[in-house]
Amino acid sequence: MELEFIDKEISESRLYRTSSAMSKLNGRDVADLAYLNTIALYMMLQDDAQHEYAKSYANQTIKYGNYNLFRTHATDLYMLCHVLNNPEDASLDSKFESTKFIKTLSFDELKHIRFLRTLSNAADSNNQAVSYFFRLEAQLKIKNPKYTQFRRYITNWGNLKYSSRQLAVTKILQEIRKLGRGSELISPLTTMAKYRKFNVEPEYSRPRTSFAKKVAGAAIGAVAGRYVAGKVADMDKEKLKKAGTGLGAIAGYWAAGRRKKQV
Repeated sequence: MELEFIDKEISESRLYRTSSAMSKLNGRDVADLAYLNTIALYMMLQDDAQHEYAKSYANQTIKYGNYNLFRTHATDLYMLCHVLNNPEDASLDSKFESTKFIKTLSFDELKHIRFLRTLSNAADSNNQAVSYFFRLEAQLKIKNPKYTQFRRYITNWGNLKYSSRQLAVTKILQEIRKLGRGSELISPLTTMAKYRKFNVEPEYSRPRTSFAKKVAGAAIGAVAGRYVAGKVADMDKEKLKKAGTGLGAIAGYWAAGRRKKQV
């Protein structure tokens, strides 16, 4: 009964019930809201009280298998992704400039759907969100330093203190409300902002592989790579150093993740 209620509540886009509602947004707003909704969903997945809602929302968003059609009965996130793929179909503010901007983006629909499928199954055991959010920021040309701060909080959620979690929820809520008044995620985020205590969903309470530690591993690998490259041959040292650095960095990055997993 509870899941049926959730499905009914989140299966109709509240922010974009009509195409005219989209006219309040420009291309930059659409990209920002798509990013904010995606990271907010991941944050909610890690919360014990919002976990099932987030899983259900992710499933509702991807249930059509693509973002091809304008569906007012889909989720807000679906509609935002649809516009990223088909800006000509939406009545955006500053239509020409917005459409032109969105066409400069490299939003990858399939990777976004795969990531949401991972969330719908709560299967982010290797903290795929860390690397995916970096890619999504590049795809949507996210430059706002506040958003990158949100991402750092959310991908380290299990290790944050109450004050940091409350700050992250409040700031994300304010940003979504400012850009997309009427968004369906405002209600659950408002509930989270009122928490006196955050209970992390058990699956996400364990320490996750942090991006910082992987970067540290990459740096060690890079140093090793340069050393080996220098010893291989005296000929064309500059090329060998570059190759060693790149291969060593990649090896170090993934080695850091493997070491963490084995602990």
